[in-house]
Amino acid sequence: MAGAGMFPELDAALAKVRALPNLVRDVVPAAAEALDAELRANIAAGRGPDGEAWQLTQAGKQPLQHAGKALTVLPSGGVVVARVTGPEALHHLGGARGGIARRILPSRGVPAGVQRALQAVVLRLLGSS
Repeated sequence: MAGAGMFPELDAALAKVRALPNLVRDVVPAAAEALDAELRANIAAGRGPDGEAWQLTQAGKQPLQHAGKALTVLPSGGVVVARVTGPEALHHLGGARGGIARRILPSRGVPAGVQRALQAVVLRLLGSS
């Protein structure tokens, strides 16, 4: 092709555009890993996906210290599915004894920490980071 290589920036941009049809296929597994890491970091820190600290137990301890065992985050087709099972699901919904909701999964919108994690994945895959 005449002129190929004359405009390296344009060639790089065109290569990225050509890669877009594969973006979802490539992003979803990486996004699942990033979301899993973000949610587990929140659990370890005793906070919900919005960054708010969970209310301590009556004994003054951090609640749901082992909630990561009840967390599953998997790619499924073109989406990421995250779920919490067992007693932790009751805590997430506020249905456990005491009625205190300690959110584990995002329930409305996409929290800032999750946005940052997912944006980093997309930028990495596009070669923009």
